[in-house]
Amino acid sequence: MKTVVKISGSIFDEVGAEERIKELASVFEKYVQDGNSLAIVVGGGKRSRELIELGRKLGATEDVLDEIGIDITRINAKLLISCIKDSYPQVITDLREADIAWSVKKIPVAGGLSPGHSTNAVAALLAEHLKADLFINSTKAGGVYDRDPKKYPDARFMERVSIEELKKIIKGSSEAGTYELLDEVSIGIIQRSKIRTLVTGTGTAEIKKALYGENVGTMIVFERI
Repeated sequence: MKTVVKISGSIFDEVGAEERIKELASVFEKYVQDGNSLAIVVGGGKRSRELIELGRKLGATEDVLDEIGIDITRINAKLLISCIKDSYPQVITDLREADIAWSVKKIPVAGGLSPGHSTNAVAALLAEHLKADLFINSTKAGGVYDRDPKKYPDARFMERVSIEELKKIIKGSSEAGTYELLDEVSIGIIQRSKIRTLVTGTGTAEIKKALYGENVGTMIVFERI
């Protein structure tokens, strides 16, 4: 099984982040030991959003803000690499580096790659490049709702969502640091490559279940529901 996992940067902001990251590292190591191939993309989290907002107030341009966000995601990626025994030793900065990592049975870990692309888009691109069997996107929301659950308490959780319906739900933004769930770029990549995609939560148990085939969260499908 070839899998790409997008990890929310929020886990690096949590109280007890050290233990959470170690738990995830253990799950990832076991998954690869079981004969699977894994690649990971790490988000920036609250720290990234705060620094981007500060930069915006100070007059930084959107491309500079993107670079700030990428820097933070790569710091988070380095932290994760430091506790995964089977990780590729460097943060990958090019999709082709993931091929090299897999060729030597290592886990490639990436943050952002280029300005204008969210880490969700990077993860989708990596899944496409590696011809992954599964793309897992872990989010604080735990899945897809018919509208923003933060704004609407009665928002309906969706166990399955068609790609066309997802496009309608997600309006996206091109501003740095504002991506929620999957943005329009990542949705487009998933659609063109027909990548099996599961949007799940950030809990270690949820991610583990998703890796081993349980539908915990929202499955994106390509036919009308």
